Amino acid sequence: MRYIFLLIISTVIIFSCQSDKKSELKPLDLLSYGFPVTVMAPDSADIRKSSMGGIIEEVTIQGDDNFGLLVQSSSASTTDVSKIKTEELKDVKQGRYFSKVVREDDAGFVYETAIDSTNVSYEFFFVKIQGDKDYRFRTPYTGTFSEEEALRVYESVLPKTK
Repeated sequence: MRYIFLLIISTVIIFSCQSDKKSELKPLDLLSYGFPVTVMAPDSADIRKSSMGGIIEEVTIQGDDNFGLLVQSSSASTTDVSKIKTEELKDVKQGRYFSKVVREDDAGFVYETAIDSTNVSYEFFFVKIQGDKDYRFRTPYTGTFSEEEALRVYESVLPKTK
């Protein structure tokens, strides 16, 4: 009986010491890429910057556990975050494979796309205005994400409250 008790206690201790995937994310300052924003990302993330004719600047962040984030920066056409989010959500809902909104916040949302019952993926959008620029955070152009993966990355760009 004593050994069973020790085995149970040992198992509980081992599982309680494991960290969740969120704790593996560390602050990543994108200022060196020309973006004055900080996101949470894996330490080993691969970061690439590109430009779309000087109109839109992009930073793509790829990391372990299917972590994928695309950050786009351009001149802000409005300072109304809710207007940008509403327009983006309207466009997403008109998409051929849009299925449903999973989570919606003031400045962003997570949604499901489904080609059929076996090809389901999740994507997200979040916008932040800073100065005369808007920063749009979304799933990268490549890859598919589970709901858990999309929510993890979405939450990594949300403002931190104390």
